Amino acid sequence: MSWSLDGRPLGAILVSRLRYLGDVAMSTVVLDALRRGDPGLRLGYLCESAAAPLLAGDPRLQRLHVLARGGREAAARPVAAGDGRGGRSTAAVIADLRRARYDLSVDLFANPRSAVLLRLAGARARIGGGRGWRRRLATHPVDVPPAARDPEFRAAAPGGLGELLGRLLPLTHGPSGLPFRDWYLREYPRGLPPRLHAAPSPLAAAALASLGAGAGRPYLLLAPGATWPAKAWPRASWDELRVRLAGADPRPVVELSAPGDGPGSGAWPDGSPGGRLPPLGLADALAVVAGADAVVAVDGGIAHAAVACGRPTLALFGPTDPAIWFPYEGFGPYRVLCTRPACHPCDRHVCPESEFVCLPGLSPATVAAELASLGGRGAGR
Repeated sequence: MSWSLDGRPLGAILVSRLRYLGDVAMSTVVLDALRRGDPGLRLGYLCESAAAPLLAGDPRLQRLHVLARGGREAAARPVAAGDGRGGRSTAAVIADLRRARYDLSVDLFANPRSAVLLRLAGARARIGGGRGWRRRLATHPVDVPPAARDPEFRAAAPGGLGELLGRLLPLTHGPSGLPFRDWYLREYPRGLPPRLHAAPSPLAAAALASLGAGAGRPYLLLAPGATWPAKAWPRASWDELRVRLAGADPRPVVELSAPGDGPGSGAWPDGSPGGRLPPLGLADALAVVAGADAVVAVDGGIAHAAVACGRPTLALFGPTDPAIWFPYEGFGPYRVLCTRPACHPCDRHVCPESEFVCLPGLSPATVAAELASLGGRGAGR
């Protein structure tokens, strides 16, 4: 037992980030830090069913606890680390967590649901955050220090990565005797990027093969799907980018569709290499991302997943702050394009058409030129 809290050794730790694909992908830095500090640690993760395929079969985890979103899915059975399907009811998940007997739970979300869940999960120590009554449910509420107070830690754990890793500041690494901050700076002086383990997908391989990509045929991947309208690059810009890439690069250009995205799947109508994939489940989409030579995506889960799979990634940002939500540029061929108008950042989900200038102001020519500078396979970490 290498980690301790208030002098008490920790043999089993539960990490929780309930939802949002990009945040779950980013949170894997916490798993790597904990596992690197104690290879024998019993490590579990709690999330909702929508994000579970990102961590299904992850070798860092002994257990993946999957909660049905809103409790609507059937409480059929426990979900082992090798199975990311479905989810269990709130009562069943709480019972499962209590049986697992975690020494510590680390809440990376701290919304009302996660705060209550981890209070009921039975761990004797709970690291959390949030405000008001949520904060009182944690035995160790943590306020992550701002960069001005600890610039050295923030330099090695920039942006959102620092918000996540900062939750571990109360821990001490037993073998070295160092508090977590000092241990982390010793082990990762240049920082730690997120990391996902994508499993092979026969369905994804067949879909790529139908477009002349994959199976040794490198491809460029476009991922236009946006969670909110204010994070969407205009459809016409994606189409122009694809035409530009087809005229300058021999590799097929493949587009990853999201449910409800644009026109149907299939080869490009102009006959250029590649095409649009049909909507895929998250595990299959992750396999497509992991096999790409390079990925262009808007601010969202696919951009984070591409970085976590080590793929050269170009992220197109609109209203949100890349310094917080894409803190990866120091780790490899991961770059962000953001026009930053006077109203930036605004964090709006929807922006009136007359005011929506950030992403529409980003030209396909600029994106194509930046993508060409990223390189291809082998350029990742």
